[in-house]
Amino acid sequence: MIYRFSVLLLVSFFFSAAVSAQKPFTEGTIVYKVKLQTADHREYIGLYTFVFKGSQMKKCLKLSNGYEDIVLYNCKTKAVYSLQNRDGKKFAIQLSMDEYIKSQAKFTNFKLKNEKDGGKKIAGYTATKGEVAYNDGSVSEITYTKEWYPAQSITFERFPDAKFFPLTFSYTDLQGMTMEFEAIQILTEPIENSIFRIPPDYKIISYDEYKELSR
Repeated sequence: MIYRFSVLLLVSFFFSAAVSAQKPFTEGTIVYKVKLQTADHREYIGLYTFVFKGSQMKKCLKLSNGYEDIVLYNCKTKAVYSLQNRDGKKFAIQLSMDEYIKSQAKFTNFKLKNEKDGGKKIAGYTATKGEVAYNDGSVSEITYTKEWYPAQSITFERFPDAKFFPLTFSYTDLQGMTMEFEAIQILTEPIENSIFRIPPDYKIISYDEYKELSR
């Protein structure tokens, strides 16, 4: 009886240690190398940078053809702005956090399957291979680390409320565009609040106003 109790305590200890080893990524930077292929087989490469501090997040996608997309998030205030530079005219387009969350709904409650050792380190972290299975029956391959998980549940569009950080993954959107991601740098470091501010030379407008200007 004493032996069984000791074994249970030991198992409980190691389980608790494994769980406590996971940490929310609350402040720092993650950089992904990106390869994009359009439906008509044109290819572009670039970098996708995520910057985090508490409830604030900045995503910046830069491609080899000069395309740049920057989005600022404040998950506490539910503020989302897309920074756009159109022919020298700079706009901070106000988006809807609720709409963004709604767009992730079809990816919620996914399951990780067939987890195994990835056989190498990616961005300094031991990679675990697996498959992400969605409710619609689709399955996607992924490698990831469980040493970190996003502090904000909306961080990764295809992995809402993930308890891991994706290291390599890919997906194809409804327009037939395929994007491949590979983490090349994960840094825990102090981040200045100014990173998340709208630059003073950007005009804040609503999404409807932006659509009118784009006609």
